[in-house]
Amino acid sequence: MQLRQLQQLVALAEQGSFGRAAQASHLSQPAFSRSIDSLEESLQARLVDRAYGSVRFTQAGELVLARARDLLAGAQDIRRDVRALEGLDLGNLGIGVGPFAASMIGRAALSLIAQRHAQLSVRMEVADTATLCERLDRRQIDLFIGDTRDLKNRAKLNISRLPNVPVSFFVQSKHPLRRKKRVTLDDAMAYPIAGPNLPDAVATRVQALSRSNERAVFNLVCDDPGTLRHLALTADAVILAPDAPSLNSEIASLKSLSIDGLPRMLTHYGIVTPAGRTLSAAARVYTRLVTDLMERAGT
Repeated sequence: MQLRQLQQLVALAEQGSFGRAAQASHLSQPAFSRSIDSLEESLQARLVDRAYGSVRFTQAGELVLARARDLLAGAQDIRRDVRALEGLDLGNLGIGVGPFAASMIGRAALSLIAQRHAQLSVRMEVADTATLCERLDRRQIDLFIGDTRDLKNRAKLNISRLPNVPVSFFVQSKHPLRRKKRVTLDDAMAYPIAGPNLPDAVATRVQALSRSNERAVFNLVCDDPGTLRHLALTADAVILAPDAPSLNSEIASLKSLSIDGLPRMLTHYGIVTPAGRTLSAAARVYTRLVTDLMERAGT
């Protein structure tokens, strides 16, 4: 069994057919098929069921595929760490960021790491937590920034909590609610209230504070901060956003709105990495940079 054969098995899973996998591996299809046959022979187990006319992995195949991804990632880590020791470069870095965190912290962190490490190859992906967990498990990204409240029941993850940042409601400067001395949640619900997708426990807690059963408190839900800002400016919406002007440019020109009876709200972001995996030099640099940015934003 060779790493090359394991790479080809992973290629087969990713491409979904022998023809496409052979092409991605720069082999003829017969040569690719012989290599998979040889791997099965060496393991004395059928890995791929060819009877269906499509690629279907057997139970043994799924097991070998999972271990193959781990072994290939480990081999890549060895090469990366040796390069770092020799001072050749910082290598490559794959980052995942939730849509809301992307605007607040992802954008600033990406700019800083590009300024300080111009030769580093960085790929930043913006997606929901479930997608980022899957991509992390498949070793397609090195780490991601996510809301830790969405990750309580996730195994095989290391979560390093980032410093909390206050979260507030914001409105445009001429909003009618700014003329009131005291604003309740039900006062605010006379207008659209917009915010990102919130953890269920948080949304339920906020909903319980309203006396109205006619609508959800957050009747506009959007993970794009630019769109939330647009709603505040054009539709008199009350929007929920991190209160971090140094990081969150979307709240520029908006005014914070204090709502009576609401508990203090904070972000709950963390840097998420696979358990048992050593971070690359680039990932360690990025982690320190993000932590420093969040600490400054929270003060």
